[in-house]
Amino acid sequence: MGKKNLGQEVHYVPLLASVALSASSDTSAINMGLFNQVDFIMNLGLLATANFTLTAQECTAADGTGAQAVAAQYRVSAAVGTDTMGAVTTLSTSGLEVADGTYDGLTIIVTVDSDSLTDGYKYCRITMTDPATADALIGIVAACYPRYPQETPSLALT
Repeated sequence: MGKKNLGQEVHYVPLLASVALSASSDTSAINMGLFNQVDFIMNLGLLATANFTLTAQECTAADGTGAQAVAAQYRVSAAVGTDTMGAVTTLSTSGLEVADGTYDGLTIIVTVDSDSLTDGYKYCRITMTDPATADALIGIVAACYPRYPQETPSLALT
């Protein structure tokens, strides 16, 4: 029998319900002082009319103060109903263009390691930049890997 997790080894934080985004948007910032790594799991529906730019950011405060792009890694799933993932790829600070017609119905996992953050930057988040004409159906959950797993996990949004 496998070990039950139930949020003890990995703390799951819903950041964005599956909604239609029609403007630039930031997730809440994760307190990386409490976690070794965070995976932002992004389920994409239809991306209509334009392309968003996806960027990982580091921040000096939970409210997004001092936000600046930070390098991360990402993977993209194959089509829904398949069981394959693309190669691990570097997400540069210039971001990833999430293109209409290319990423529709896929899942993107963006991984930020706490060691990759600049000194003084304790928080990280995802930002989706809209070129003013985009519309996208998207949901985001953070899978946070605690430094010290415990039955009641540390709060990620502090």
